[in-house]
Amino acid sequence: MQDGSLFKNLKFKLKINFPLIIIGAQWGDEGKGKVVDLLAKQATHVVRYNGGNNAGHTVVFNSEKFPLSLLPSGVLHQKKLLLAQGVVIDPAVLIKEIEFFKKRGVVVDLVIDPRVNIVMPYHKALDAATEAWKGKKATGSLHLGIGYCYEDKNNRSGVRFEDLVDPKVLKEKLKTLVPLKKRQIEGVFGQKTELSTEEIYRDYAEYGKKLKKYLGDVSAIVQKALSCHDKVLFEGAHGTFLDGIFGTYPYTTAVYTIAGGVFPYVGLPPQKIYSLGIVKAYTTRVGNGPFPTELFDDIGWRIRAAGGEFGTVSKRPRRCGWLDLCMLRTAIRLSGFDYLAITKLDVLSGLQKLKICTHYVIATASDAESNKTPLKEIPSLMNDFSRCRPVYKEFKGWSADISRVRRFADLPKEAQIYLKFIEKELKVPIKIVSVGAERNANVLL
Repeated sequence: MQDGSLFKNLKFKLKINFPLIIIGAQWGDEGKGKVVDLLAKQATHVVRYNGGNNAGHTVVFNSEKFPLSLLPSGVLHQKKLLLAQGVVIDPAVLIKEIEFFKKRGVVVDLVIDPRVNIVMPYHKALDAATEAWKGKKATGSLHLGIGYCYEDKNNRSGVRFEDLVDPKVLKEKLKTLVPLKKRQIEGVFGQKTELSTEEIYRDYAEYGKKLKKYLGDVSAIVQKALSCHDKVLFEGAHGTFLDGIFGTYPYTTAVYTIAGGVFPYVGLPPQKIYSLGIVKAYTTRVGNGPFPTELFDDIGWRIRAAGGEFGTVSKRPRRCGWLDLCMLRTAIRLSGFDYLAITKLDVLSGLQKLKICTHYVIATASDAESNKTPLKEIPSLMNDFSRCRPVYKEFKGWSADISRVRRFADLPKEAQIYLKFIEKELKVPIKIVSVGAERNANVLL
């Protein structure tokens, strides 16, 4: 186990090296927003570098919920906030978020890269049309148009932030793009649409006027900050296994969610950037796709209710299951985590027994014929993953309310054993344990 482990020195002061990337180690919804908010206090810059407004976070302060889907979670610390080119923006959503914080006296010091692509109404219409066309094989998209915005970006037909703030360029692009997208939605997918070039131009030109003051070269700003040894914090969206390549394809997002994506998405040369993986004390996912440790019994419902496991953006109930070490070992290999943060440990309070998946076996035609060779990571073939069956280690639960605990030594013995096992198996030090929704409900190590 690495030096500085929380279990070797309980008085060890929280020390996290910068620059730092924060990555969800599961299927998203791990509580990244709270951890970014916590670590942003030490940072000079907070950079969101991937995803769109389908990645929601909620920070709780003085019992008030601060919903975030585009603004970096460092906004409450009034740090320099940057949206890098790997992000896609729904301008109406971003403006609403900025106004939300301005009304509460929070200064929003924001820079948006000109290369950022803009989510348009026809992206949302395409999203809904294709999901309807897929039927039972639908991906589980929120119909927010994020994937289709990335598709246009990769096909070199996107509307970028630099276009949004230039009315003349915006109008010319829309004259070409809107009729094309309308024909695609109606002709290919057979869905009626009321898309209007004039209405879209009117609305989006106004958005451009409101957001123009935030235009700036994020790549250059971040590189200068790094060369000056400023403490830059990179906030990743979604989770490791929603990665468009290494996730549970095709039930993924359209972006890279692993740590290495930060370099092309911000515009940086390869260099040492530390990484912290956020791990929920159990596992959840939204939408379709394989989920070996999913619970279908009363315990799953109890975890969902206790954890408030409903999407920040979608409001959909999340699928809940036991912690899966196979996922986490794979995530560590893909993103090279230097540290871990365990979130929502308090949700497990009151359960008599807990389980952790230590490895998989692959089921075949019958259990008797199952491949009993243990798999320690997620297999690279998704057909194999869909046949994986979890093998568990069982732990005693605890009944005490831990939301006011601030020292590891004050956690119930059973909770300590649970955490020690995770750290020992994963060989990465745990630095933060979240024990409640409030900003200060953390054990720091």
